[in-house]
Amino acid sequence: MNSIGLLLKRKKNRLQFRREVHLHETSDLKKRLALFAGIIGLHSLAMVFFEDLNWWQAFWLTMTSASTTGYGDVSAATFWGQFSTIVLIYGMGITLLAQIASDYVEIRLLRKDMRIKGRMKWDNMQNHILIINTPIYDSERYLGMLISQISQTPELVDTPIQILTLAFPDGLPLELRAQGVVHHTGDALEDGMLASAGVQKAKYIVVLCEDAHNSHSDSVTFDTLHRIQALNPTAFIMAEAINDSNRPRFKAAGAKAVIRPVRAYPEMLVRSLIAPGTEQVLEDLFRHQGDHTIRLDVHITGVTWANVVTTLIQKDIGTALGYVQQNGEIITHPQTHALIEAQGLIILINDDQDIPSLEDIGQYFNV
Repeated sequence: MNSIGLLLKRKKNRLQFRREVHLHETSDLKKRLALFAGIIGLHSLAMVFFEDLNWWQAFWLTMTSASTTGYGDVSAATFWGQFSTIVLIYGMGITLLAQIASDYVEIRLLRKDMRIKGRMKWDNMQNHILIINTPIYDSERYLGMLISQISQTPELVDTPIQILTLAFPDGLPLELRAQGVVHHTGDALEDGMLASAGVQKAKYIVVLCEDAHNSHSDSVTFDTLHRIQALNPTAFIMAEAINDSNRPRFKAAGAKAVIRPVRAYPEMLVRSLIAPGTEQVLEDLFRHQGDHTIRLDVHITGVTWANVVTTLIQKDIGTALGYVQQNGEIITHPQTHALIEAQGLIILINDDQDIPSLEDIGQYFNV
């Protein structure tokens, strides 16, 4: 007896738990709709048979009764007609309709919550930018800067954006959601997660470095690239590398562009998507090795910018990027035939170039 009592108690508790937490699926809603349609059909048939109504009047009476509207223009007058209404509509139909409405609202709220929290697949998304991973430090601020830069880029302004990350289990920040950004909560290294995020339908794939201060992040990126490559995507793939020695490995794993994780300048990442190769030039501007910029404090007056550029190239000094006006303002990429009044030049050189003295450079422009 005690065993039976415990079993019954356990079943009751499980049933109660199921009722409290179970969220009805679409199949449950379809079953209730089918049952409701059957009740509507039976009651309409009863009204035709017992009340001598035509089919439209019978259906109209059934629907006004089930919805508790009760206009009173048509009503059941016979005993069996009223009995059928009590059993089919009052006893079953109204309750069932309330359950259908409740299930429908529950499903809508559930799906909305799942979309916000990244628990749904975005099957209708294609030709999108897929951003994999987010920085562990100040990720919200960086993503805001990155998405803002993408939105300001004409070539990408209308491109959908999806983020695959574990960083926002309760939903993306409102700033990102307001720009139409969606996310999929998950780890790219989990089986099936990349496919769920639409890797095979993406136009651009960006694999971010999670921790720019931990070289182990390169191993995670390398594994992610291999998993992406296994799905044979057609997307342009860009990855971030901490160690320069990993660049060839990343490219062998499918990355078309590899950049350093420079969190203060998301523009570099965006430029690498729309103009592959420019990321190398931009990166070199941030370091002294290889190509880098210098300032030459030479005074130039009444010379066209075209003359400055061609003279520097002919003398193998470097490539002119801009000049410093007399008031200290920097002018970059001026008009070709504009006469300049400069107290300095900003030029791009490499390590192998020998720069003449400032006096010699001044003589090239007859200063």
